[in-house]
Amino acid sequence: MYKYFIKSLLSITLISCAFSDIANAEKINIAVGWTKPPYVIEKDNSGFEIDMLKVIFKNMGHELNLIYAPFGRSHTLLKQGLVEVGMTMSLRLNISPAVFSNSYITYQNVAISLKGRGISIKNISELSKHTIVAFQNASIYLGEDYLKASKHSSFYMEVPDQRKQVAMLLKGRTDIVVMDINIFNHLSKEILGKDHMNNVDVHRVFPANEYHLGFYDETLKSQFNKELIEYKKTDSYQQLIKKYHFIQ
Repeated sequence: MYKYFIKSLLSITLISCAFSDIANAEKINIAVGWTKPPYVIEKDNSGFEIDMLKVIFKNMGHELNLIYAPFGRSHTLLKQGLVEVGMTMSLRLNISPAVFSNSYITYQNVAISLKGRGISIKNISELSKHTIVAFQNASIYLGEDYLKASKHSSFYMEVPDQRKQVAMLLKGRTDIVVMDINIFNHLSKEILGKDHMNNVDVHRVFPANEYHLGFYDETLKSQFNKELIEYKKTDSYQQLIKKYHFIQ
């Protein structure tokens, strides 16, 4: 009887451990903004950000279940508890009760105009003199000076699909697009089939933007922060930078 009890107890323990391992390795639902190559490429679940996070979470023992949503909806999904993690979160957002990770990626937003238009922009306030098409929620992410400039522009629009930004600039339908320089570089090549950077003026009037993951689980967040530091020391991280032809 005693032997049977011990055997049963051992079986229960092994089963419990097995379930624990499954729980630790389960897929994590992560909110991803709509496609913004080279950071996020929805058609094949790739891109700089996604490739990096897949490796880091794999090192943590997890897989990612990518849930695509408009950029402005990602933090709402997180706040409502519909996902465990949210990508590309600015500290300007209210994601409570979720918490922010350390910064894991930097975007360099710029103002871009076509060469030959005679447009010179030395500071954010000068954007108000021009028509502007920006990425969704730019007026939240880019600060008070930008918000004021956008309100005084004769035409201002924010769009979730950044291909529309590039297309509108190339067709002369806006003076300025405000977007990350690497996104513009990638999409202009995609649309035209060639490098278009020599045909535009890049006005570097914005500081770099640090982005974070949003987490519901403090333990998971702490583990991610630790793995992030280790990953950025690897050759794999440097190869990823080269793979997506980032402009510094």
